[in-house]
Parts: sequence; C-alpha cells; structure tokens
Amino acid sequence: MKITSLLKQQQLPKSTTIDHTYASGLRYYQGEELDWSSIDIAILTWQTKGANHALLEALQQLSTNFKANRVYYLGEVLPDKIALVELLDQLLQKKIFPIVLSPNPEAGVAQLQAYEQQKELLSLTLIDSKIPFSSYTPNGLINQLLHWHPSLLIHLNCIAYQTYLVDRASVDFLEDKYFDTYRLGNIQAQLEQVEAIVRDTDIAIFDINAISCQAAPARADMNPNGLQAVEACQIMRYLSMSDVLQSLSLVGYDLTLDHRGQTANLLAQLVWFAVEGYYARLDEYPVDKSDMKAYLVDNKDLRQAITFYKSPKSDRWWLEIPAAISPKFQLIPCSYQDYKTSCDGELPDRLLNAISRLKL
Repeated sequence: MKITSLLKQQQLPKSTTIDHTYASGLRYYQGEELDWSSIDIAILTWQTKGANHALLEALQQLSTNFKANRVYYLGEVLPDKIALVELLDQLLQKKIFPIVLSPNPEAGVAQLQAYEQQKELLSLTLIDSKIPFSSYTPNGLINQLLHWHPSLLIHLNCIAYQTYLVDRASVDFLEDKYFDTYRLGNIQAQLEQVEAIVRDTDIAIFDINAISCQAAPARADMNPNGLQAVEACQIMRYLSMSDVLQSLSLVGYDLTLDHRGQTANLLAQLVWFAVEGYYARLDEYPVDKSDMKAYLVDNKDLRQAITFYKSPKSDRWWLEIPAAISPKFQLIPCSYQDYKTSCDGELPDRLLNAISRLKL
C-alpha cells in the first residue's frame, strides 16, 4: 500500500526559512515518490483533534540538530488504526526510525501491532505515571500485548510509575515475570541510571501523563506529580541513544486544552531530544568485547566470579552473563554504579532479574 493512501491531505503552516531551524532542515511529505535510502527519521501524527499545526510550528522554531533533509515530517496518518499499523510496518521494514505523536494512547497499541510478524524477541519500555496492566480486565496495554503475542517480549521496563496510582497486583504480576518496574522517586533520585536501563530497548512508548501537569498541562489527567520537563527530555535522549531502538511514540496529550502553547513546546523539545539521541548513537551493538576493559568480581549470589566490561569509546558498562546460565545472551547493559554495588558483594536487583529471565 502506498504511503499517500495512508496519510491525510495536509496544508503545512507557514514557517521561517532561517538556516539553523528545524523549519529549514525538515523535509515535508507532499505526496511525492520517496527515496527511502535518504531518510533516517520519520515524524508522524495520528488522531490529533485538529491541533497538528501547533505542534509543527513549535518544532519548526527549534534549532536544527541533524543533517539537513535526513528527517521527514510525514504529517497526519488517517484516523483508522489499521492505517497507522500499516505505515509503521512499512517504515520499520525500510529501517526508518518513526516518531509517532498522538493524543490517543491507542497509538502505542498500533505501534506494538506493527511488530506482530517479528520473530525476534523484543524489549519494550513504557514511561507512564501508571502501569497499563489490569488483573481484572483485558484492556490494559500490557494485557493486550501478552494476549496478541505472549512470546514476543524478552523484557519490559515500566518507568516513572507513581505508587498511589497503581494496583499493587500489577507490580507483583510483572515482577513475577522478572520484568522491571521503577517508581518515580527512584528514577528522579538517580536519573543517570536510566541510560543503562533503556540501552537495549527496541520499542518505547512515552505517555505525557508521566510528566507533571505544571510542565505539560494539555491533558485530561491533571496530576501535580510527575517527571519535570528537563528529566523527561533527558530520558528521551537516553531512549533514542539506544542502538537497537526501532520506534518511539509520544501519547496522551490533548493540544486542544493547551495554554499558550506550553505543552506543544514541550512535545517539540521531546522530539528534539529524541533526534539528538538518535544521532548520538555510538554503534556499540552488537557489543565487541575485544576492545573493552574487563573487571572480574566475585559474587556470592551466583557463587562464581562475574565479568564487567567497560567501553573505552563511551565509558559505558556491561555485565557478562556466565555461559552456564545463558550461552545465547551474554552481555547486558549496566552502569558504573552497578559495578560498584557488585564490588561490595551485592548484585543489583535489575541485573538479578535479567539473569533470572535468561534462565527461563
């Protein structure tokens, strides 16, 4: 199916032509035949409630942070979810990185459905004030994913959830599967740890409700607690720096409720940091141990020595899973703090979870 048939007819807002802005660097799809090899990133919107222009205008004013003409603004996809799934599937097949923006959280569902034919196991990161799993109904995002393709996920991160908004049974269910959940307070206390947490993420869904309503007021849920704007932007950069991240969606906002463009400006800045992260990738996947420095640490939990590796290229760390546990998955991302904790005799819970998953 041609891309033209999946997109709405669009009239682009007037934009500046100043050389250093997004307005001059973006390419705008107008129905022409595309040279896919010339595109790195595709920005698209879905079910925007007629508020698409505010977001694009906010983005156009930012300074460009990519090579001109390598990022495409495709515009708005037809409202049918099947159109969004089809378009994402096409982009993924062509190795183009899609950034989806939508008020409707179902955009995240469509993003996941685009992977239904994938044979490789995938790692998913959800950033939300809640954990979209229910013990009582099948409607949660995680419920739907496990129903469609129960063997699709090798790992799931739920980041920045707020305890008073979450059913404890949901946390227990995920932890029983050795998936990882991170409370808002823990994330804010050690934000730099997020880089290691999301380094092997294939798919990311960022719900705007994870951000404090003071920073992003254009949404239905006016929760005063949440990530601060600068924290959200840093997490977005960490996500997109992952060499394996294939797609990203920003959902849950409603720009018809925006006040003086505040949320549109934050969304544009989140996109800016996503693009920044994408072009800051270091091509360290698959990981080559031969160029790294090894550190051997005795561990009482595993009753054997384990090896940490540090990259001289990026100063990032990995833990080697002993071959006796998993001959296939040998390295998992970690941080310098994880290494120091292990030197003190304790392996962090996140790494123990990873080892337990690989044993299954």
